[in-house]
Amino acid sequence: MIDEEDDDEILKKGVSTKKVLKNVVLIALIIVGALFIYLGDAGQMNNFFIGFTLICIGSTLIQVKKKEEEPTRQTLSILKCEKCELTKVRNYESGDFVFKIVDSCENCNDTMKISQIYSVKLKKSVAKKQAKETKLKDTAQAKT
Repeated sequence: MIDEEDDDEILKKGVSTKKVLKNVVLIALIIVGALFIYLGDAGQMNNFFIGFTLICIGSTLIQVKKKEEEPTRQTLSILKCEKCELTKVRNYESGDFVFKIVDSCENCNDTMKISQIYSVKLKKSVAKKQAKETKLKDTAQAKT
């Protein structure tokens, strides 16, 4: 029903060659800056400032990280019948709270209460599919 993202999948992701190459280039930039400072002969102050600038740029760019996307989450309400223990899962609706009487049971027509409300992380493919569905619903509502 719901494809939750496993935390193990996140841990198994490897380091990309792009990240490794970026870090190697930035470390080389820092080393070149240090060489400018220590090996510069003529114009000692110019070499110092060029080297210092390269070291600052390299160390700053190493620390810059790409902003990670917020995981798409889906909030669910668990409804439970007091009499026959029938459990029903539905999307969270505004105003839901635990122990709220929501519906009548399909089996015994007794009251159903919200027993749990929780949120799950969705896999990227499910999240994209859900986003497309909401866009389609919004455009359909706009047309009417």
